Amino acid sequence: MTRGPRRIRLDLAYDGTDFAGWQFQPGQRTVQGVLEEVLSKLQGGQAVSVRGAGRTDSGVHASQQVADCEIRSRLDDAALERALRGMLPPDLRPLRVSTTAPEFHARKRALWKTYRFHLDLTRHGDPFQARYALHYPYRLDPELLERALGMLPGRRDWSGFAASTCDKLDRVRHLRAVDLERSGAERLSLTFTADGFLQYMVRNIVGTLLEIGGGRMPLATIEEVLGTGDRDRAGPTAAARGLWLTRVVYSGEETPSG
Repeated sequence: MTRGPRRIRLDLAYDGTDFAGWQFQPGQRTVQGVLEEVLSKLQGGQAVSVRGAGRTDSGVHASQQVADCEIRSRLDDAALERALRGMLPPDLRPLRVSTTAPEFHARKRALWKTYRFHLDLTRHGDPFQARYALHYPYRLDPELLERALGMLPGRRDWSGFAASTCDKLDRVRHLRAVDLERSGAERLSLTFTADGFLQYMVRNIVGTLLEIGGGRMPLATIEEVLGTGDRDRAGPTAAARGLWLTRVVYSGEETPSG
């Protein structure tokens, strides 16, 4: 017997390499599209509309994406999670399925999101990281990187680091915390936590940081881009494969430091 409708929260992980991003696009393989197709099968062919916490771009990965939808199913949360594990492809995995409040909205209720950008600094390029990190075998000045990162946190207009196709009118976001983490001489990760991100925002920031750290742009570029909102003054857009959505925080959950 089919239960009445309930809203569920889905915590997901995916390898974004073979997806054309999160958002549904006709004729394209997207995370939202694949998820909706499988969930629709689980409720007898009736359409299911899924909402995600963030619209990751083509090639961007997630170790924790959060989505929600309303579903009618006789399966409880544990059984629904098992069914999704069996029906979803290997590059899209359900971490957890839980019934949530009817008013829960994965995007609007999110307080903070964390993205991490991975760099492979090896001279040769690690073949096991080729899908998940940007290979960058060039000189980087760690002191310049740290100083540039320190200029970023705050609540401000991020137009200068947004994509030219960004459709958001309100471009003010609070970048709460940034971090640089090294793993030996061959790995470097840049982490950004904010209440929201604009299209290509992190990738454009990373591209600019690499230009500064490599001595090709002055440190003052950060202030110039933030002050003018001029995208042309920033560095290139870093490759999508290095970017991961790693954390989405909601009320009552642990908040990030910074």
